[in-house]
Formats: sequence, structure tokens, C-alpha cells
Amino acid sequence: MNTEDIKEIIQFYFDGSYEGSSEKMDKAFHQAAHIYGCAADGSLTDWPRDAFVSRVGARPADAPSYPREDEILSIDFTGENTAVAKVKLRVGNTRFTDVLCLMRLESKWGIIAKMLSGVPVE
Repeated sequence: MNTEDIKEIIQFYFDGSYEGSSEKMDKAFHQAAHIYGCAADGSLTDWPRDAFVSRVGARPADAPSYPREDEILSIDFTGENTAVAKVKLRVGNTRFTDVLCLMRLESKWGIIAKMLSGVPVE
């Protein structure tokens, strides 16, 4: 199976994360997507797509002062229209490892779920 369409979606995700661009995040995520994480107190964080995209777009518009650290660690197809990608990226003083679940719906790939884990960068 061809990974190029998935890599394009992940690039929108990387660019949107680094630039604080809700427009690019909008292109990366399916309308029904959810973003999951574990809060500092151990509780579940669950953002619907629109809340997450707005949160990303609300960051300051200044050029980021941190280096870009984007990396696709793996892409695995789990079916003809489903895939899982593991990626690393930096946003501010946090380095994230994310698991992205992708689906191809109506001939278009998009992130349907994201599970994040972040560690502080020194």
C-alpha cells in the first residue's frame, strides 16, 4: 500500500503543530477525530477535534523560537482504509510521541484519533 497520502496528512499535522496553524490542522484531522492524553494528575484528557484545532490556532503567531523536531517513526496499514502512525515532534518545551490512527473516508485520508505523550525538553 502507498504511504505517500498518509505522509502528506502527517506533514500537515507537523506543520500545523510547529506553526500553530489551525488551517493546517484542519486538513490533517477528520471531522469526528478525538485527541487523547493523560493529564499530570493521571486523569484522561479528551479533546474533540474542533477544540484541539482551536487550541493549536490560539498559540501566539510569532515564529517559534525552538528547533523543529519532526519524525515519522512508523506507518502500519491495518486494513485497506486504516493505518496507524507513530510520530515524534516538538512543540515549545515539550517533546511528544504521538500515535495517530488514520482512516480513508470518501477517498480521503485523515487522522481520526490521536494519543499523545509528552516529556519536557531541557
